[in-house]
Amino acid sequence: MNVGSRPAEQDLTAVPAHELRRARLMLLLVGLVVPLVLSGVVLALVLGWLPELPDPAATHWGPSGVDGFGPPVMFAWMTVLLGFVLPALLTITTLIGLRGRWGGAARLLGGLALGISGLSAVVNLSAVGSQRGVADAGGAPDLGWAMIWAFGAFVVLIGLGWLVQPHVRPAPATPLQPAHVAAITKGERVVWLATATMSRTAIGVIAAVVVLIVGITAFMAIRFTDRMWVPLLTLALLGVAFASSTAFRVRIGPEGFSARSLIGFPRTEIPLDEVVSVRAVECHPFGEFGGFGWRLGLDGRTGIVLRTGPAIEIERRDKRPLVVTVDGADVGAGVLQAYLDARGGRGAQNGASS
Repeated sequence: MNVGSRPAEQDLTAVPAHELRRARLMLLLVGLVVPLVLSGVVLALVLGWLPELPDPAATHWGPSGVDGFGPPVMFAWMTVLLGFVLPALLTITTLIGLRGRWGGAARLLGGLALGISGLSAVVNLSAVGSQRGVADAGGAPDLGWAMIWAFGAFVVLIGLGWLVQPHVRPAPATPLQPAHVAAITKGERVVWLATATMSRTAIGVIAAVVVLIVGITAFMAIRFTDRMWVPLLTLALLGVAFASSTAFRVRIGPEGFSARSLIGFPRTEIPLDEVVSVRAVECHPFGEFGGFGWRLGLDGRTGIVLRTGPAIEIERRDKRPLVVTVDGADVGAGVLQAYLDARGGRGAQNGASS
């Protein structure tokens, strides 16, 4: 196997500086400034209404009516945390994670931040407003219609946030050059194996979420023993998701391409006959897919994207293109291209030839 030289890395999601500045400014406006103003107005109303609420106030509604109580000031904290802090964290994380790169995922996350703020505003105003002048919180009116309106506001504001942000098209960039692999002759068998692992940053974020869920579980074990199944189920699902997405075994051989989680699922296989083209690319999961893991990109691609760096991109017949981040992607792409060439060279026209 002969490995050729590799050109300087190109950024597939780089955008012109003036477009990037405009996109970042609009993201700040949609995901930070508007939620701050909206939450400020809601907080002022909530604080003004708190003296009229029963103490304790109704804080949770179930199928049979009010089933949870707490101090009225809890609504003020919820307004701040859900209406502003959470959208602000989402926006700031997006800006830091993308830096000089951009894509549809950033635009969607900005809209999501605005939608969360609107959802919080409707829920908190409805919960507080419906209890003004009520002597006993147990008789507080149901919030069924308010939750429908809140969800409607959530969806509409996500769409509005998407529309007001500019549609930034990444500048064209040259893909990474795959390593040169000598032609595979009939009867010869070459297999390339690698392990795609999640980045330390992503593992750290997931670990922080696990710690948070464990804390919530402990709290509910003390306060609400009848609802323990909620955090326990969440923790179990989170554990399965973590175990199934931190690392994948990637295999390229005469049968084609396969990627399988270390615990056996999920997995995907692409027979050689379904491969249209293959190339090695530089992938930025946050900018292109909105995060890490098994993802669907807004550009129509599927990604097993666990870290920033080299990736194998495979165009499939009648299916979404697949992107898998893995070290040595240039060699893997070269091996798969050699099999394509041996089959008849049907994928060489898309930049995968050495």
